[in-house]
Amino acid sequence: MKKYILTITLTGLMLLTSCVRSLYPISENENNLVFKKELLGHWIDKDSAQYIVDTIQGHNGKIYRVAIVDPKKSLESIEFSDTSFFIVTIANIKGRLFLDCYPEMERFANKNLGESAAQSVLPTHFIMRLISVQQNSIELASIDKDKFLLLLNQKKFGIRNELIDKDNLLFTEKPHGLQQKLIEMEKFPSVFSNETLTRLKN
Repeated sequence: MKKYILTITLTGLMLLTSCVRSLYPISENENNLVFKKELLGHWIDKDSAQYIVDTIQGHNGKIYRVAIVDPKKSLESIEFSDTSFFIVTIANIKGRLFLDCYPEMERFANKNLGESAAQSVLPTHFIMRLISVQQNSIELASIDKDKFLLLLNQKKFGIRNELIDKDNLLFTEKPHGLQQKLIEMEKFPSVFSNETLTRLKN
């Protein structure tokens, strides 16, 4: 299988910087997963973050591996790598496309992390709307945590959640309920932040 590389900045993937995550995937039904060949390749966001997207063999192209390279991370901290690795699926829920991104846990193997500690790491899911994916651009929409908390506090919307700390909100709805809530959330477009990725010319 031909390898495709997608370089994407962590900031570029607004989805991953939104600090709103889910305990559960958006779907556990493989029939909801779709393949979009346009997603494959090398991308960049407005902050020069790069994303490398490829498919994982043996899954009919429906499971992607994404490497996100954030050049600013190497300047900001010596504690973390400038590259993050995620497993990504695209789910079609009632005609709407969602990206479900979670850390590639195998990357923890043999990294000075004991087995007991590794088993205690809970992979959470970054879920965002895939507005459109075309040959040279990808449009995404992620949830803005502060705007969403305001919506919750005003009791205009409800979803099972836990505020892990002041910066991280975790949805705890199971997949079916999560799907319904994310679709219902479309009534409040102001809580979403949009981002466009462009294909990086090789």
